[in-house]
Amino acid sequence: MTGKHRISMVAAAAAVAIVGSLQLSPTAFGTEDTGETAPPAAGAPDSPGSIDAHDSHAEDSATHGSDGTVFRDGVMSFGTEPPKAAARSAAAAAPTPPSGEGWKLSGATKWLQTGYTIRFYDQKSADWLAPYVQASAADLRRITNLPVSVDTRPVGWDYVRPKGEVVVGVAHRPCVPPAGEGSMGSTGWKVVRDGSGTANLSCGFTSSSVAETVTSGHAYIDDEFFTAAGKPTAAMGETYMRNHVSHELGHTLGLTHANRSLDKGDCVKGTDSGQFPVMCSPTYAYQDKRAGTYVQQFDVQGLRRLAAGAGAALSPQGRVTGIGSKCLDVKGGKAANGTQIQLYTCNGSAAQSWILGKDGTFRAFGKCLDNARNASTNGNKISLYDCNGTAAQRWSVNAKGQIVHVASGKVLDVTGGATANGTVVQLYTANTNKRQVWVTPK
Repeated sequence: MTGKHRISMVAAAAAVAIVGSLQLSPTAFGTEDTGETAPPAAGAPDSPGSIDAHDSHAEDSATHGSDGTVFRDGVMSFGTEPPKAAARSAAAAAPTPPSGEGWKLSGATKWLQTGYTIRFYDQKSADWLAPYVQASAADLRRITNLPVSVDTRPVGWDYVRPKGEVVVGVAHRPCVPPAGEGSMGSTGWKVVRDGSGTANLSCGFTSSSVAETVTSGHAYIDDEFFTAAGKPTAAMGETYMRNHVSHELGHTLGLTHANRSLDKGDCVKGTDSGQFPVMCSPTYAYQDKRAGTYVQQFDVQGLRRLAAGAGAALSPQGRVTGIGSKCLDVKGGKAANGTQIQLYTCNGSAAQSWILGKDGTFRAFGKCLDNARNASTNGNKISLYDCNGTAAQRWSVNAKGQIVHVASGKVLDVTGGATANGTVVQLYTANTNKRQVWVTPK
C-alpha cells in the first residue's frame, strides 16, 4: 500500500460534510484539546498509517438528506443536503477546513428513538462483516440504551433503504470522494460497483431526512483489506478490522472525526477515556499507544449526546465518593490492565469518571472495575481491566450505599478506613463501617 491510501480506521464520528450545521460545545462529545498529537505506535503495522504530511480525514464520510439512495447502473450519487433546523449564522455555514474538534461540523444531534437495524447488501458482505458489525452493535446498545440490531439476511444491491436502517457492504474500490484533497464538502461523492473507485478506501454516510436527526446510513468496505477467503489481510489484522468497520459504522450513525486540523495525527482525546477514540481520522487512525493490540472505543460521550437527543435513559456517569468525601480513583490515571483502584481527592479527572452500566459494570477509561481472578477472599485486589463480561466485573449498589460484588456478595472497602490519598480499595465482607459506604451517580 502506498502513502496515499486513506484507511478510515477509527470508528465513531458523525458523518459530516454538510458544514452548514449546528455547532456544539466541545463538552457535548466528551473530547478535549490536549495539545497532544497521536504518537505512532511502536511496532505497529505499516499499512494502517500514512506518510503524508496532511490528513485525508474528511474523505471517508458525508451527510445527505435522502434515506432512499440507490445504485443506478452501478453508481450511487449524492446531492441532497440534509434539512436545516433553525437559521444558522454565515460563519456556521462557511465550508472551512476543520479548526478544533472535527465533530463540530456535524448536523446530527439525535438518533431515532426507535433505534436502528443494520443490514447487509449481499451474502458475501454478511459473511465477511457480520462478526465485526455484531460486536460494534453490542457496544452501541450498551452506550446508548437504544435498540441497535443486526439482520444478516441480504437485502440486495437494489435495496431502497428506509428510515431506521443502516446497510453495509463489501465491494472492490467502492468509494469515489469529492475532488480536492482534504475537501470538507459532501457534494460529488459517489459509490461505484465496478471497482473504479479509490484504492484502499472505505466510506460511510449518514442520511438525515429529518433536521438534525440520523435517519439512516450506509457504508462500503473495500475488499482490498480482505483475503480471498474473507479474512483480514496480514497487514490489517483482526483488531484493525474491528476498528475499521466500527469507524465506518460510526459515520453511518452520526459520528464524525475528532480532528483539530488536517495535520496528520492531530486528534483530540476523550475526556472520559484519556485515549484517542476510534472516531479519529483515517490517516493515523489507530496510532494510539497500543495500536494493533486492542479495540479502540467509540466516542462514548458523542454517542451519549445523540442518544440523549432521542430521549434515551442513559446510564449514570460521574464520580463515586466514599469515606472522607474522597473519590474512587484509578491509580495514576493509568488505563493498563491491573491498575489498582484507590481512594483519592476528587479532582474531576477521567480517572474518577465512572459509567454505571445496566449490565452491572463500573467503567472508567473504557475498562471495567474488576475483582481480581473473581476471588472472594477478604483483601482481594480491585483493579481496572479490559471488560470481558465475566462475573468478576458485575456489581450492584444496595440500599445502604455499598457497592456489592454480585458473585461473592462482598463489597468495596477502603483498607483500614483510612482517608489518605492512595489508600487501597479492596474486597471485604460487608459490615456497618462507613468505609464501605459510597455515593454513586444517579
